[in-house]
Amino acid sequence: MGGGDLNLKKSWHPQTLRNVEKVWKAEQRHEAERKKIEELQKELRDERTREEMQRYAQEAGTVRKKEEKLDWMYQGPSNMVDREEYLLGRPVDKFVLDKMEDKDTGLSADTGLLPGSIFAPSGANFALDMASKIREDPLFMIRKREEEKKKEVLKNPMKMKKIRELLQNSLEKKVKKKKKDKKKKHKKHKHQSSSSEEEINHEKLQRKRERRSLQPVHSKVPGYGLQ
Repeated sequence: MGGGDLNLKKSWHPQTLRNVEKVWKAEQRHEAERKKIEELQKELRDERTREEMQRYAQEAGTVRKKEEKLDWMYQGPSNMVDREEYLLGRPVDKFVLDKMEDKDTGLSADTGLLPGSIFAPSGANFALDMASKIREDPLFMIRKREEEKKKEVLKNPMKMKKIRELLQNSLEKKVKKKKKDKKKKHKKHKHQSSSSEEEINHEKLQRKRERRSLQPVHSKVPGYGLQ
């Protein structure tokens, strides 16, 4: 009665059901990852193709250039109205046509002013609003203060002299520290080499003593050689 291959009962055997299942699952994971990578690569290629087509259309003049991502922060109220109308479901084309009709009739639906007068106040308000936003920008304020401090330091000869002295002292300290570290390293290496030489000499002396102790002592025995 044959017992078959006993290695099949070992946990490490590659043909056991558990190991075959592990290999199959690993292959499935690898295949899924490969498909995901291929999909991402395809999306990236499509995105690049769209960007190239968009750039070509913008250069040809058939499509208007897209606004920057942060331009909406500094846009006037009229542009914000366009966005709100679009978000509320009103077709943008109809909104633009209504604006054009209002200009043709001589009145504005927003202000009731004559054509041309709508641009002057809105442009002025837009410029003032943008200047105010720039002044209130924290990053702009930080950079402005840094520039003012630099100008003050450059205009003050005493501060410039003090800064030069500090830089010179710092440079001298670095040079001294570098020389000191180099000297210490050389001294340590010299000490290690002398210690190794002493150990070698000590070992040689020890070997000589051992050889002397192993030499025959027959010549010192009385009466030896008279037989």
